[in-house]
Amino acid sequence: MGHVLLVEDDRDVHRVLCEALNRAGHDADGVYTKGDAEIALRTKEYHLVIADVRLPDGTGHEVARNAAEAGIRTLLISAYPGELAIHRMVGVEFLAKPFRLERLIAAVNRRMVGEPT
Repeated sequence: MGHVLLVEDDRDVHRVLCEALNRAGHDADGVYTKGDAEIALRTKEYHLVIADVRLPDGTGHEVARNAAEAGIRTLLISAYPGELAIHRMVGVEFLAKPFRLERLIAAVNRRMVGEPT
């Protein structure tokens, strides 16, 4: 499948999502902060970034911008759907928490092959 970077600061959610991505055949790396995401994006090649909107040192929006500049697709996740609605207009896919793991994997698979959101 593809190499995925997960940026999620909630350790329990982080663990569950990484495990689900790996079980689905993706090679998932996980980090907890925007700063760590920036380092990862400079040092490894990713096909997709999944970022929580609220991070302890910044936002998933900033991570998405950095990923886009590197030509990497992004999927934003948040427990606050109002923070995500604007992205539908600019073509960034998002999922509102809580979501079923099957829905996450389907969204990841769509983003990997470049299907419309």
